[in-house]
Amino acid sequence: MSLATHSFILETELFPLCKALRMLGFDALCRSDLSHRDAIARSIEERRVWVLKSPATPGLHYGIKYFLLETDEVPDQLDEIDEQYTIREGVTYFSRCLKCNLLLTAIPEEKLLNKVPERILQNFNKFQHCTSCKRIYWQGSHLKRMRQKLESWGWREGEAGG
Repeated sequence: MSLATHSFILETELFPLCKALRMLGFDALCRSDLSHRDAIARSIEERRVWVLKSPATPGLHYGIKYFLLETDEVPDQLDEIDEQYTIREGVTYFSRCLKCNLLLTAIPEEKLLNKVPERILQNFNKFQHCTSCKRIYWQGSHLKRMRQKLESWGWREGEAGG
């Protein structure tokens, strides 16, 4: 199955994994943002894979496609998901808003006056933003730390399949 078709919904306790999937560019919703009924509906309608740690989650009998994790650490959980769904082939690093999950879009510098500190405008020339929450992203130290974290987990930008 092509990775582009995979999207996920994760239980609340898996928020760190949700954030990691978003850093890798995957459509990942956290269950804490949705009522149980809405989560079930979105899972079915959008053909999301429901990722969970415990098979006791109510609602799985509704025909929801789900994946039960066996490990507790995010790097291992990413590897589990990759083993099942071959997600490395579809990674688009830092293409989603970490807060809203929407795809980021480029924004010209001239639209950022008074929205980011002047020193940021002087030191960076490529910016992206979320059209929902209005967060602005650039390749600063925070992105560098996230890249280092992903690399320590075995997910390196520029490598085949990543």
